[in-house]
Amino acid sequence: MIRFLTLLVALSLPMQAAALSCLRPSVARSYAEVAEAKEAYIVVHGRLTFDRRKLPRDGNHGIKPPKLTKIPARLVGKSMSAKGFTVPFDHEVTLDVACYGPWCGSAENGGQVLAFVKRSNATYALDVNPCGGRVFDNPKPKMLKQVLNCHKGRGCKPK
Repeated sequence: MIRFLTLLVALSLPMQAAALSCLRPSVARSYAEVAEAKEAYIVVHGRLTFDRRKLPRDGNHGIKPPKLTKIPARLVGKSMSAKGFTVPFDHEVTLDVACYGPWCGSAENGGQVLAFVKRSNATYALDVNPCGGRVFDNPKPKMLKQVLNCHKGRGCKPK
């Protein structure tokens, strides 16, 4: 009888009917997307710092997260030029953290990133969503090489 009641209670609880389906993040795909965008983007390899406590929490137990949360951050490193990551970059950026239903984007505080940063006049923004693609934590050397190849017009096919 207890098993039956437990099953009955479990079946009556609200559950997510769908799962988030995303393409695997790819440096080449991200490069192609920002190259086609109307907005201007800068590719930066550097250290991203922000207050992780401001990140929205995924929607659990019926809590609906906000669709967009703006978080002040700082990105310090080098932006990409034709010669590689050579141009100093030290700017405040806004993390535009999106939630798709109950799933929210995230980033690591204090670690190295490869970031596709949107530039508008003198402001910078970094899109962070649950599917990834604009910020890559702890980028491997082959990722940096791939984005440089994309920038130079060679070997830039998304996998």
